[in-house]
Amino acid sequence: MISKIKKRKRSMKRSKEVRLQLTSMMDMFTIILVFLLKTYSTQGQLINPSDDLTLPTSITQQAPQLGLDVTISSDWILVNGKAVEKTANINKFDGYIIPSLRKELNNYAQKAEEMQARYGAEYSGKVTIQGDKNLPYKLLIKVMATCGQSNFPNLRLVVYQKEV
Repeated sequence: MISKIKKRKRSMKRSKEVRLQLTSMMDMFTIILVFLLKTYSTQGQLINPSDDLTLPTSITQQAPQLGLDVTISSDWILVNGKAVEKTANINKFDGYIIPSLRKELNNYAQKAEEMQARYGAEYSGKVTIQGDKNLPYKLLIKVMATCGQSNFPNLRLVVYQKEV
């Protein structure tokens, strides 16, 4: 036993080279990286407000939820970033339903129902509506009514949370 210890000491004296053990350090960095990625992904931004809108403020305490994005700007109504109808044309329609918006929303609803049937992905019928704070009330009501008639009954209005 003593001879083994002496041999080890002699071999250590001969080689002045120090070897660094990287395995435990890599494990530590991997754990830190996974922790940071997990933390970042749970606190990421769910809604990207449009640049040309000034959203209203509210004291709501509810966290935002994912849904189909409907944006109402001063010029266009957009569904997931795709222009559907000019807002100037909305007053030309009789009633509360906007035909072009309804058609686009029905396409998204049909695709979502097909995904539910094929893959079991739950169809929630959620819509997040972004509208400028100076948006005419009648226009907002027409968009909301059209969403409700197009298999998207769960409406959420996007607002900035006011600090209390």
